[in-house]
Amino acid sequence: MTRSMQSSKLQGISRKEAQRKLMLYGALQNRIRLDAFLLIAENPGIAFNDIAKRFKEDKALVAYHLGVLKAMRLVSFTYDRKGKASYSSYNLTDPGKKILGELATVTK
Repeated sequence: MTRSMQSSKLQGISRKEAQRKLMLYGALQNRIRLDAFLLIAENPGIAFNDIAKRFKEDKALVAYHLGVLKAMRLVSFTYDRKGKASYSSYNLTDPGKKILGELATVTK
C-alpha cells in the first residue's frame, strides 16, 4: 500500500469513495451545470422552463446538462401530466444536498 493510499484511509475515505466524489465534483466543473445545480438548490421544485429562462443558451443544451446532473444522481426530475397540462420539477437528491454542503464548507 502506498503512502498516499494509507493517508486517505487515515482521513476516513476509501479510494473508491474519493473517485466517486471526484466524478461528482467533475460534473460541476461546467459553468452551466454548476449554475443549474445552484439554481435548483435555491429553488426546489423548479420547472425546466424556469431553469431554461435563466440561461442564454439553447434549451437543448440546458436539457443536456440537466441530464448529466441526473445521470450523476445530483438532481432528480419528476414529470406529471394532468389532462393537457404537464408539470416538471427538479430537486436536489440526497447526494446532491451532501455535495452542496461540502461546497459550502469549502467556500467559507
